[in-house]
Amino acid sequence: MLRLNIVKLYNNSQSVINNRFLTTTLNQHNSSSSSGIGTFSQLSSLSLFSNRYCTNSNNSSKSNETTIDNKVRVRYAPSPTGMMHLGGLRTALFNYLFAKKNNGTFILRIEDTDRARTVEGSAKNLEDCLTWAGIPYDEGPARPATHIDIPSYVQSERLAIYQQHADRLLEQGYAYRCVCTPEELENARNLKAKKGAIMPERCSCASMQDKIRAEAKPGEFTIRMKVPSDKTTKFTDVVKGNVQFSNQQIDDQILMKSDGFPTYHLASVVDDHLMGITHIIRGEEWLNSTPKHILLYEYFGWKTPVFAHLPLLLNSDKSKLSKRQGDVSVDSYINKGYLPEALVNFVALLGWSPSESNKEIFTLDELVDGFTLESINKSGSVVNIERLDWMNVNHIRLLLANDDSYLVLAKQIKDSLVQRLAIDESSIDDGYLKRAIHCIKERIVKIDESYTLLAPFFVHPQMNSEQAMKMKEKIWKSDVSPAQANQLLQNLSELDESQYQSDVIYQTLQSTARTLYPELKTDKEITGKTNQLMSVLRYLITANPTGGNLPLTIETLGKSKTLERINHSLNQI
Repeated sequence: MLRLNIVKLYNNSQSVINNRFLTTTLNQHNSSSSSGIGTFSQLSSLSLFSNRYCTNSNNSSKSNETTIDNKVRVRYAPSPTGMMHLGGLRTALFNYLFAKKNNGTFILRIEDTDRARTVEGSAKNLEDCLTWAGIPYDEGPARPATHIDIPSYVQSERLAIYQQHADRLLEQGYAYRCVCTPEELENARNLKAKKGAIMPERCSCASMQDKIRAEAKPGEFTIRMKVPSDKTTKFTDVVKGNVQFSNQQIDDQILMKSDGFPTYHLASVVDDHLMGITHIIRGEEWLNSTPKHILLYEYFGWKTPVFAHLPLLLNSDKSKLSKRQGDVSVDSYINKGYLPEALVNFVALLGWSPSESNKEIFTLDELVDGFTLESINKSGSVVNIERLDWMNVNHIRLLLANDDSYLVLAKQIKDSLVQRLAIDESSIDDGYLKRAIHCIKERIVKIDESYTLLAPFFVHPQMNSEQAMKMKEKIWKSDVSPAQANQLLQNLSELDESQYQSDVIYQTLQSTARTLYPELKTDKEITGKTNQLMSVLRYLITANPTGGNLPLTIETLGKSKTLERINHSLNQI
């Protein structure tokens, strides 16, 4: 008895959406379809299906197609199921680098056919993150191509196209209708697991096609690809090398779901072909699906693109990077104050390394110049946040050394000071801020944390803070520190404003050490006591054990602010 006891998932509203899209597409090309469902030959007349992108209607294994403009075309094709993560940024970056290195085109395509997992706002987040990272796409939802006709870069707006291609596979015997219910499929999977079976079982629906075609209604069946079990699928991956799969290990993949939406496998292959994609650069998790995709290319008679599967990103324990074990979203790194230049540099070296070079700090242009698919590693890469911090420090130094980029960073720093220290923006002199930044630039790890290093230049130290109290325990000795502080205050007071230069300040600290400790004989002894006095002075002026060069800090503060901060702190101790 034909198994048609499934709940209809295909509803009228979805049918209307599909028909409306197809009708609109046909109308745009002066064509029409009264039913909203055309044949493959009807759609073939559209420029989207022209021989420039497709083979002849026969299923010859040889393709007469050429790539669009004979140029490299790559795509970043995420599913909008959440915010962009590090792995997604790396995939996008590698596609971008390869496109730019080869004067090609970088495309963004939104693969939103899994409606249950689609998260509102995530598609916008993906685009925003690409913009923030400085790797904008050439073609995509907001930048459609002008030289070729691609109706949409969002898969949920291309449903009629996938249906036509699925129908073509049905007509040519490369696919079949399946009426198995979700419950039956789940039971079959459980039974297979209990048996410990490795090879997939073929669906019995393949032998019932006449009956299913006669009795099944739209929404009561899925469409599966037919996999020839007696063959082996082989391909060469640029990263992984020669790969082969026995077709006995490949299941008859569902291509079209009963609700009229395609699965990833059909939609991505169809879109990659119609959009002229020459190289598919994607994560290693898709390697096992590649044989299915190659079979689909063969069924349609299309040229197979070049594949490059990127190695996994790993946690410190070598497990696959996951949300449970740390921050993986790009937003989390943006919010922590990492520079886009640093994060891009960081993810570029997660799986790729330049040939014959120990260099680690790269600009985006340098990454483009050095990038090749052949230099991508096969093994996974550990995400080391300490390395990212180090890269961020170095990129901050590079940007601060450039007048144009300095102005951008200074604005971010000023905004942080106003927000975190509750000070009036108009009270921040740009020249003074620049000198203060110069003092602490070697210590800045993240821009949004720079306010802690810059606070002493704008507000009195908080001597009752937890940080100050811990510093006091280590530095302030009640039997000697007051005397040291008073002597320092006296000697610094005797200097003229013009003498508040870092070298003069250091000499003053040395002379203070000699005054307090006349028994000192060697330079080493004097240097040791001078450093001790600097720790006391740093505590009084900044209440922060971390900061820039102290004599330079005092020079930047000037005489009035320096003495004011010392007196303020002594009164609070």
